[in-house]
Amino acid sequence: MSRLVLALGQPVSGEVKFTSAVVKTNDVERKVLAAYLSNSEGHHLGESEVSSLFVTLELDTHYHAKSPGNKAHPFELDPVTGFSRWAQTYVVSITDLKFTAAEYQEELVGEIRVDAIDQRISPDSDAFSIRSAYSGDYVNPTTGKVEAQRLTYAAYEPEDLSPVDILPLIVWLHGSAEGGTDIEVPLLGNEVTALTRPEIQSQFTNGLRQGAHVLVVQTPTFWMDEGEDRTGPGAGKSRYTEILMDTIRQYVDGHDNVDGHRIYLGGCSNGGYMTINMLLEYPQTFAAAFPVAEAYSFYGFERDRRGYYETTTDRFGNLRYKPSQTLCLTDDKIRLLASEAIWFVHAANDHTVVPFLTVEPTYRRIVKAGASNVWFSYFETVRGLDELDEKYDGHLSWIYLFNNQVRGVQHPQRIRQDSRYEPSNALFGGSYKVTDDTDGVEEFETIFHWMNKQRL
Repeated sequence: MSRLVLALGQPVSGEVKFTSAVVKTNDVERKVLAAYLSNSEGHHLGESEVSSLFVTLELDTHYHAKSPGNKAHPFELDPVTGFSRWAQTYVVSITDLKFTAAEYQEELVGEIRVDAIDQRISPDSDAFSIRSAYSGDYVNPTTGKVEAQRLTYAAYEPEDLSPVDILPLIVWLHGSAEGGTDIEVPLLGNEVTALTRPEIQSQFTNGLRQGAHVLVVQTPTFWMDEGEDRTGPGAGKSRYTEILMDTIRQYVDGHDNVDGHRIYLGGCSNGGYMTINMLLEYPQTFAAAFPVAEAYSFYGFERDRRGYYETTTDRFGNLRYKPSQTLCLTDDKIRLLASEAIWFVHAANDHTVVPFLTVEPTYRRIVKAGASNVWFSYFETVRGLDELDEKYDGHLSWIYLFNNQVRGVQHPQRIRQDSRYEPSNALFGGSYKVTDDTDGVEEFETIFHWMNKQRL
């Protein structure tokens, strides 16, 4: 959600009655959805007898699939690294501003115009108050040489924990655009901050206590980086495998309120690949996994004698990795995955991580291998809650996860029998409901409800 916090010349109280404003961010006009009395961080103060020096304008998200490259938002893509970064400038302008509050009346004459890139506030990411990094020396899986590595991370810890409050840990791995060293980017790039909201936190329980720790880890390059001079195609072991495991262990060991038997690992796209990679490298280590738009390759690729991936040029002149006749996900790997607790999420119209090359054959083979606790929510398209009429890029299926909308799954028995997948938006991923019969038959309402019950 985008907000503009306006500092007033005097304290005001009561209901803010908004009349008009023309608001632009980087010359893109934004619609004002609401106006209200707030604190300095944009938090709604309601209409009680409080007074404040601040009024907040709530803006539309201004996402348009046909022109996703607009500059209404403060992130931009670094053309050198390929990572998202804060925009170099973010000019906010306001004209024709009119509103009233109690005895106060504001009518702007002229224009407010300011570069606000260094005046940004983010209460959602501020909730991740633990900020640190983990370093160590590790063997590069391709070169065989020892190299220094470092991963940055941020963590959210539920408030007012007592010594007896032992809560699960959710670990999130970002996508390819959120690499680097600025931890704010993976926190905000996929809205992982939603995991701290009451509607999700309340689904994690331990006795009378609700909540879960959230750990977001950032790689300086890509999770798919296998130690070459470029990222791999998602068909091998990540160079960050060991350091990621050590980072998670170090965090758990340093926080007595984390339940080491209830660590849930997930990620999107590149991070979905890394989730599968970690399950294969450390089986029976995580209580549950939730890969979203996962990019672990089902098929293999040709390598030269040095172990580097071979490339070829397609008919459009684009450089591609050269596919092989072998499978990347071997029978042994499939059997390992079948023994885990996994919930896949994907959208059928994902053209970045194409489902029939990844999750579709992967899930079918997993259920055929006898999996008893592996599920798949499959959506037709991606639609959010901010712009109800907007169809988002099909790769953004993590929107459903963070909007707490992953509920239905594909029927595993039907998939096992080679029937077709039935993607569904209306049924929140599928017509089948996941149940637990350990304490009587219980139907899990959401992926987080299911996750909460998983433990080693």
